[in-house]
Formats: sequence, structure tokens, C-alpha cells
Amino acid sequence: MISLFLSGLLYKNIYNIFENYLYKKFMLEKEIKILDINKEKTIKKLEKLGALKTFEGFIHDVYYDFLDGENYKLDQNKRLFRVRKKGDMHLYTIKRKRKKKDYLGEKGIKVADEVEYQITDVDSFSSVLEKYGMKKIREKKKYRISYKIGEVEFDIDKYDEIPDLIEIEAKTKKEIKHFIKELGFEKHIRKEFGSRKLYKHYGKKYLYIN
Repeated sequence: MISLFLSGLLYKNIYNIFENYLYKKFMLEKEIKILDINKEKTIKKLEKLGALKTFEGFIHDVYYDFLDGENYKLDQNKRLFRVRKKGDMHLYTIKRKRKKKDYLGEKGIKVADEVEYQITDVDSFSSVLEKYGMKKIREKKKYRISYKIGEVEFDIDKYDEIPDLIEIEAKTKKEIKHFIKELGFEKHIRKEFGSRKLYKHYGKKYLYIN
């Protein structure tokens, strides 16, 4: 009974974070994935535009959720809770994907409310999550090279058995469209989906944790 109470309490607190804080405009994440890119040519173009490299290394993501019968509470409500190892740093992210009908939703790009914090002791943090009823449900790994121009972020990602891709994240759709043109990606396949649909797009199996 205590475990169920703690689980419900943590879920309620996370839900309140979504509803009370993540709708602030400055926390909006707007991004698009551009598939099947030439990594070397893209890096040269970014550096020619004056982009600064901000990160290079492996990223390991583990996703947590609350089990509700056969369903996951956060996932079925377009929310996620992620623990990320980025190089030597650990972070946790709370995110809500906006529906296309939402007043700030924009066609053709992925729009989400997001907040991220650093973790100082990942083992203790993960233990607390599990104590409060959260379960590891899936994970993924990738190699990332990140660049930045002003407030616009560019992440070149490599997943196993999937061609190189780039994510462009900006505050506005206009900025994203500008850099799609600058980098010569007008004719490339562009997708607004997340990593699970990315794996499905290429017919690859996503790693779920039973």
C-alpha cells in the first residue's frame, strides 16, 4: 500500500510539472529530423557557417514510466521521463509532446515542452525512481556530434544500422526552415517523429526492457 501511495504521489508531482511549468514558451522544443545525410559534408557546411562544436560522444538514454495495468501512464499521455548519460554527465528530462491541434503546435516540425536537469548521483537517483514505482521500459544508444549557431542547435546522430541523420532544434519554424535551405536539405526526407518511429521507419527493432 505504501509503495502504491508513493508511486501515485510521484506520478502526481511529475504530472503537475507538465501542467504548471512546461507550457511556458521558453521551454518549448521545436525540432525536425533530416534523414540519410552525408555527415562529413554536413560538418563542413556547418563549420563554414560559423557553427561551434559543443559535444561529441556517446549518449545512452533510459526511459522510465509508471505501469498501469498493461499500459504506461506517461507514455499513453504523450509524456516521457528520461535519464540520459551524455559523455561523463547524467541528466534527467521530462517532456510532453504537443498535439498538432494545440495552439502552439506547428505542422511539419516536432513541438514539445521540455525541462532538463543534471544528476549528481545517477545510481541513487535511479533507485529512488524505482522505489517510487517507476519502471525502466526502453533504452537506446547513439553517437552524437553537436553544433550550435546562436540559439539554434544541430545534432548529428548515428544509431546502429541506421544512416546518419541530423536534428535541427530552434525556437521558431522559420529558423529551422532557414537552416534546412542553408545546409542544402530541401530535397532530403524530413521527419518530425521520435526515435521509436525512426527505428520502425528503417525496419529495425527498438530495445524494450521487460
